[in-house]
Amino acid sequence: MMTVCSRTTGFFATTLFSTLALANPDVTSREYKLMLDASQFTYQNEAVAVGQLLAAAEAAIESAIARDVSGSPVLAKQRDVRFFDTQGSCELRQLGYSFRERVENGQSEVTLKFRSPDRYISDYEDLSSTTSGSETKLEADIGATSVVPFKVVYGHSTKAPNTRNLNEIKDVNHHFPGFEVDYGLSDSQSLSLVGNLVVREHVYRGTEIDLGQYDAQISVTLWYQGVPLGAQAPLIGELSFRYEDGSADYTRKVVSRAIRSFEALKSLSSWVSPDSQTKTAFVYGFNPAFCP
Repeated sequence: MMTVCSRTTGFFATTLFSTLALANPDVTSREYKLMLDASQFTYQNEAVAVGQLLAAAEAAIESAIARDVSGSPVLAKQRDVRFFDTQGSCELRQLGYSFRERVENGQSEVTLKFRSPDRYISDYEDLSSTTSGSETKLEADIGATSVVPFKVVYGHSTKAPNTRNLNEIKDVNHHFPGFEVDYGLSDSQSLSLVGNLVVREHVYRGTEIDLGQYDAQISVTLWYQGVPLGAQAPLIGELSFRYEDGSADYTRKVVSRAIRSFEALKSLSSWVSPDSQTKTAFVYGFNPAFCP
């Protein structure tokens, strides 16, 4: 029979373990991002331009870390991207959140994301979802500008399959009950398309960096206003690479090679535009009247 002492010991052990788990949130994904000079691309030449960019990236990274960059870029994703918020008040953004829908091949997926420079603050936000098939992660987004060579923001997000028309806060509360409990936004508040902007997103993948324990996948993301045609230029472009570990057990060699790869990409001055807006900032700034 279990004694009071053993029960007490078990209770404290469980509590201690829980406390320790909460006190050291695992960052299971690390993504390095640089904004691109979008004028280098047009819809009709984007595959050629992406190939030239990644050839330059391959040479720069291999020289920096003496490891292989392999694979060829392919257009892996073509999808529509929309952001939603409350017009005139932007309550989600005021709370540090974004609510995004991606539609690919007729299938909708929504993502609720909270971002903070504080890993603990980000992790403590309740992004739980009751929607079947949902996935949650805590990711370090690493970027740079011309005056800040290395900055980190922690994104805590959950993505979930969606079948709802998105036009009220109840559509957020439906997928994310923890958010509803914490913030209590009224179900009946209207949700509007931020900036009235529908983005057609093209994502090129297929090139990887050998970091040793992990390979990092490089992506080139181009955002067009609507379905692109001919010589239409993208609104914005991003070059990124990501590696993941479910236990966040990154070795010194991996993180050292990753930062040297990032520095190598920053040297591609004819392609990189370090002070361009990030993708989410661009959407919110597209129509300044949306969030006065």
